Amino acid sequence: MGAAPQISIIMPSFRDARILDAIASVRAFDDIDAVRVVVIDGGSPEELVDRIATALGPCDILLSERDRGIFDALNKGLDRVTTPYLGWLGSDDFMTGEVLASDVVRALEDADLFIASTVMFSDDRVLRKTHAWPAAHGLARFGLHNPHYSTFGRTSLLGAERFVHGDIAADIDYFLRVFARRPRVAHTDRVALLMAAGGFSNNSVDRVVKVNRRVFAIYRRHGNMVAALLGIAVKTVYKVAGAGFYAARRRRWRDLFPRAAAFGRSAGGMAA
Repeated sequence: MGAAPQISIIMPSFRDARILDAIASVRAFDDIDAVRVVVIDGGSPEELVDRIATALGPCDILLSERDRGIFDALNKGLDRVTTPYLGWLGSDDFMTGEVLASDVVRALEDADLFIASTVMFSDDRVLRKTHAWPAAHGLARFGLHNPHYSTFGRTSLLGAERFVHGDIAADIDYFLRVFARRPRVAHTDRVALLMAAGGFSNNSVDRVVKVNRRVFAIYRRHGNMVAALLGIAVKTVYKVAGAGFYAARRRRWRDLFPRAAAFGRSAGGMAA
C-alpha cells in the first residue's frame, strides 16, 4: 500500500475459503489505497491460512488462533485497529463496489457513523434488502439496522464498546450501546455489501426463537416493555415484507450488482 491506512476492515473467519473472494472484493472497494484488512482466523487448517496470508498485503493483519466464536473474533479485531475508521465484512460476504473507500472517508469527515444498505442473498437470488435510512433517523433501537454490516465508523466510537461473549444477540446489544452515544450518522441507500443468508443465529427454528427472545430482553433493557414489543414487531414485519418483495420478483444479485459478480465465484464453498 502506498498511502497510510485510514480504514480497517475486520474479517472474522474459520475454515471458510470464501474469505479469499471477500478479500478480493475489499481490494476493489479500496479506490484510494488506504484500507487495511484485519483477518481474525479461528484456527483454520494451515493450507487455508497460508492462502489467506498470500492474499494480504504488507500493511494488513492476520491473526490465526482458536477463539470462542464470532464475537470473540470481532473483539480481537477491534483490539488491533489503529486506523481512524473501521468496518466489518464476513468471510462469506463481499463488497458490491457501489460504495467505495473514498465515499466512507468523505462521509466520516463530518459524521461518526456512515451506514449503507445491505442485500442478503442465497446462491444466485436476492432475499431481501436492509435499508440504511431507518438507522440514520433513530430507528435502530427498533431493529431497523443490520449490525456491523454496511456500517463504517470512527474507531474512537466503535472501539469504545465490545461485543459480549456468550450472548447470542451480542451484535444487537453492541449497536444499541453505540447508538446510545448519540453519534452523528450519515447514510446512503446504495448497497455496500452482499451478505450471505444463514449464519449461526438463523440456522434453525429453535435458534431463531432463542435469538428473538434474547433480542426482546435486550430491547427491554435499553428501553421499556412497549419499545421492546414494538421493536420485535417492526423488525419482523420489515423482514417479512422485504423477503416477500424479492420472492415475488426473483431477482438475481449478479444482475443487480455486476461489479460484485467477479467475487461470487466460490459462494457456497467451505474449506475442508
